[in-house]
Amino acid sequence: MSQRKTYEKYEQISHMFDRLEDQIVHAGDLEYFRSKFFYLDEEHHQNYESLRLYYHQSDDSPVIDGACYVLAIPEIFNVVNIFDYEVPLDFVFDDGHLSDTFKSLNVYYQYLIAAILEVSEIKIFEPSGYSLGMTNWNITQMKIFWQYTAIIRKNAL
Repeated sequence: MSQRKTYEKYEQISHMFDRLEDQIVHAGDLEYFRSKFFYLDEEHHQNYESLRLYYHQSDDSPVIDGACYVLAIPEIFNVVNIFDYEVPLDFVFDDGHLSDTFKSLNVYYQYLIAAILEVSEIKIFEPSGYSLGMTNWNITQMKIFWQYTAIIRKNAL
C-alpha cells in the first residue's frame, strides 16, 4: 500500500475547502449548489433530494436542509421512518431520552448528529458531539461534516 506525502494531503484538504467556499459563494443557484455537494454515493444524493421534497422547510431553513443532508446518509436513512417525524432529526429522541433508533447507529454518525444538534443548542453528549467527532472521525466523516457546515452557512455572504 502506497502512502501519500503530507503535502498531497494538504493539497486535498485545501481543494476541499475551495470547493466548500465556492458552494457558499454560488448558493443562490440552488441546483448548482447541490450538484457540487460531497455525497457518499448516488443513494445518498437521491435520498437527500427526496428528503428536501418531503421536508419542504429545507428551502427556507439552512438548518433543516443540513439535517436532510445528514439524514440522507444511507445507513441513517434506511433505519428511520421519516413519515413519523415533523423535522429530520426528531428521531433522535423518544420521550425525552435517546431513541433506540439513534443508539443503533454507528457511533461516528451519532457524533455527527450530536454535533448537528449542538447548532440548535441541544447537547446530548459530554464531551460534545463536535469534540468527539473531531477526535474520532475519519476523512470521509469529516467531509460530511464540512459539507454540512457549507449547507447551513449558505447564507453567509
